[in-house]
Amino acid sequence: IVYRYTYTDCAGNSDDWVYTYTVDLTIGPDAGADAGSTVECEADAVEPTDIPVISDHCGNLITPSGPVVGGTYEDCEGTITYTWTYTDCAGNSDDWVYTYTVDLTIGPDAGADAGSTVECEADAVEPTPPQVTDHCGNPITPTGGLTTEGDYDGCEGTIVYRYTYTDCADNSDDWVYTYTVDLTIGPDAGADAGSTVE
Repeated sequence: IVYRYTYTDCAGNSDDWVYTYTVDLTIGPDAGADAGSTVECEADAVEPTDIPVISDHCGNLITPSGPVVGGTYEDCEGTITYTWTYTDCAGNSDDWVYTYTVDLTIGPDAGADAGSTVECEADAVEPTPPQVTDHCGNPITPTGGLTTEGDYDGCEGTIVYRYTYTDCADNSDDWVYTYTVDLTIGPDAGADAGSTVE
């Protein structure tokens, strides 16, 4: 930016004096400290709306570019980042990053255990386990089945089925179905009989 002053004497002789400002914007914008939070599920890592309002070093408002989504999240846990870049007219820039840490700490809930009383061991068929999802709504296929936890002795006692529901972060909950074998119906020898003899 140039300011020019001309000095002219009474005979018309003149000389100029020039003052030149060289505008060199070397101090870039400052987007401030990054931010973040911890969430349970990927679905909770929504794009932040409360991003910083930043001006360049000369006070001119900067409209950021972005967000660029990144992070280490894969299938279950990790980070999800949203990055905005604030660039001034001289090409100086600063990033502002919001980082979600996805940490699935709330395990699945298989519900209350169940059971029933049956007369015979053959009645203690494998139950149908409940349908369970993880805290983020993803279905879980249980593992397990018949166990040796019961005290069935060949006549009466308990027969136990246990199913374990484990989410992707290794949080788990068990669902147990217990049959109580109680033989209450006695044998039936049929009608008595007899005969007349001499």
